[in-house]
Amino acid sequence: MTLLSKQHVSLHPHGYPASRAKTAVADNHQPALFSHHTLNIGHSTIHQIRMQPISSSALHKLCQNFSIHLPETIQRSRHKRQLEFVAGRLAAKYALQPHGYSNFTLESGAHGQPLFPQQLQGSISHSSNQWQCLAIASVHNKQPAHSCYLGIDIEQRQHQHIIHNNKTILALFLQPQELQHITAHNISLPQQALLLFSAKESIIKAWFHKYQSLIDFSAIIYQPRSSQNLYFQIKTSKKHKKPQTAKVCFTCTQQEIITIAYI
Repeated sequence: MTLLSKQHVSLHPHGYPASRAKTAVADNHQPALFSHHTLNIGHSTIHQIRMQPISSSALHKLCQNFSIHLPETIQRSRHKRQLEFVAGRLAAKYALQPHGYSNFTLESGAHGQPLFPQQLQGSISHSSNQWQCLAIASVHNKQPAHSCYLGIDIEQRQHQHIIHNNKTILALFLQPQELQHITAHNISLPQQALLLFSAKESIIKAWFHKYQSLIDFSAIIYQPRSSQNLYFQIKTSKKHKKPQTAKVCFTCTQQEIITIAYI
């Protein structure tokens, strides 16, 4: 993981800020509504947003200033869901900026997926707790050299205690051979299980971006290798008779796990 930049941002009336953001907060004595930083995982740049809980009025003002469209389904949802949605769209806006789309408004598809510009592919993920909302986004050009499709996921490591306290949920996303590998190699079960869960979530997104179809956890099998990355075999329907391989890069901090899958 390489930390490239970090900004603490208040409401800004002219698009979304760059290096002036920190100065604007200090000069105007406004509390930071969110912070933005970037990191490198694999061959991708990940844009991360950390947003503190804010009021509905502040959230809607944020949407106005950053041209974020709230679908009706999101407007009718809980405040927490609205925070996650806005944080994800903010992360996507930062990810789109290097590609020349400073003012692009992301609409939502039939499955709620963000609709990126036609020549780009991208992915968003978010997670939240009572203290903050986290969101990440990454965008790639659609080019022959970038034939891989990507999907990303973020999980908070505090969720490891859920696995520790209720190991029956492992059967929801792990195959018996995957669980056997973890226990046979004396790997921390909650940590490794959460990592594999996140990796499979990112693979499911990458698969959807590539084929516009959904797969479930049972179709994704971890393939242990002596590598710093994770590899999975994907077995699906007759349409894809030959199993495919997905590569997953990741980073683990004290607070969260971030994965990015390439198919």
